[in-house]
Amino acid sequence: DIASYGDASKALSAQTIPIMVDSAQPHSRLFVAAFDGTGNNLYKDAPEHRTNVAEAYLQIDAARRKEGLENIGAGYVEGVGTQGGLGGTRDLMQGYTYEARLEEMYVKFAEQSAKWIREDPGAKISVAPIGFSRGAEQAAGFARLVHERGIQDPEGMVIKRGANGLIEHIEFTKPPLVAPGQVAQAVGLFDPVGTGVPRDHDRRLPPSVISGFQITAEDERRNLFQSTAIMDAGRTEDGRFLNVTVGGAHSDIGGSYSQNGLAIRSGNVMVDYLNGLSAQPFLDKRAVPSAPEMNVVHRSEEHQFIYSTSLYDKTGARGVQTELAPPALCRIDCLDAQPVDKALAEKFTFKPVVIGAVLAETAASRTPQLAVPNDQLYQAIHSKLPAGTSEAIAMHATVEAKREGIVRADQLQSVTLQQGNVWIVGQTPGFRVKVDLSAPMPPLDESIRQSQALDEQRVRPTPDRTPSPTLSM
Repeated sequence: DIASYGDASKALSAQTIPIMVDSAQPHSRLFVAAFDGTGNNLYKDAPEHRTNVAEAYLQIDAARRKEGLENIGAGYVEGVGTQGGLGGTRDLMQGYTYEARLEEMYVKFAEQSAKWIREDPGAKISVAPIGFSRGAEQAAGFARLVHERGIQDPEGMVIKRGANGLIEHIEFTKPPLVAPGQVAQAVGLFDPVGTGVPRDHDRRLPPSVISGFQITAEDERRNLFQSTAIMDAGRTEDGRFLNVTVGGAHSDIGGSYSQNGLAIRSGNVMVDYLNGLSAQPFLDKRAVPSAPEMNVVHRSEEHQFIYSTSLYDKTGARGVQTELAPPALCRIDCLDAQPVDKALAEKFTFKPVVIGAVLAETAASRTPQLAVPNDQLYQAIHSKLPAGTSEAIAMHATVEAKREGIVRADQLQSVTLQQGNVWIVGQTPGFRVKVDLSAPMPPLDESIRQSQALDEQRVRPTPDRTPSPTLSM
């Protein structure tokens, strides 16, 4: 299984892909559209449970905010089912918010593109949709949406949202900034799975997708997690697409397990592909853990009793979905990507993918985590956050609350998670703390140490420099 990742890198190194953004070409821009997997949400998941899609988005976002990266932008959309409640449960099963999440991303893309064009009317914008699981299906669907719409002008657009806050309808009122079919795209997919509603939509890659890379899980057995061959296995005859199969179950490829050695390897292979779209690498590979217990193939079918493996049991191989759209939508060929737009592809220079170096594993990454202390404020904050919120997020919020003067559980009035922020409101008027979860967050160990240090500082005796109060009888 480990060797398959080396094979994947070797195959990728023989792939030539377009350079879509280059600092030496000042008009070039690249937008990375990151669609997370089913049930995955970087704003709620602990750092050790973030997917490869979330990690890529966070790196780009941090580079834009801290390092002034201007020619590459990114948008992130949480996975289906992350809205919670009964609707979220139904979404986990059916993936019915497929279209709504495409629209959410399209708005982000249109707004960023319009900003680039205002700053530079000659801007040449390309797109790299990436995704995991149903998010990979959405990435393919998003590529079609961009092909069909081009870049619409977001000024004056009319958006109707449903009760869950997601887009139900969008109307653009001005001519497009870039015509349909003229935005070049390159797609990166982590183990696409289209169970439910995604299969009712056309996910064939359109002519404007001039390059693509898919990583498929070899060891997934669940009937409900059949792989979708958005790209045919291996390298296509024209060299446009590459689909490699590597060892691991579904989330060993896309990420979210704490034992994430295989996911890191998979993420690093995709980093090489995405970096190849730029003349200057913009993503860092992650250190690969050496501990054997971190490099395991998970038996995902054992996670819930509802999972059946009858297809695998019968054939000894994972089920594969090859139909990329219902017949009513494609009629002639529902199994393949549409022919590439050669004129569009010829506008770019194609070069072989360079396989970058992997960071060395540090001693700190091998250090066991501290146990979460019996902290009443932490317990109260964690209990008020949505079910499934990680210990790392709750402890980070606890630290921020203590820094702002909310130090006891009885001082809390409410704790809510809204649009990537934790809001902590105290009983005392004016005590309101905002914790931005999109900002870099310390590891759980570090937050525990910070919390303990704040507690020690608070109870440490200090000289009393205030006069004693006067008592009146």
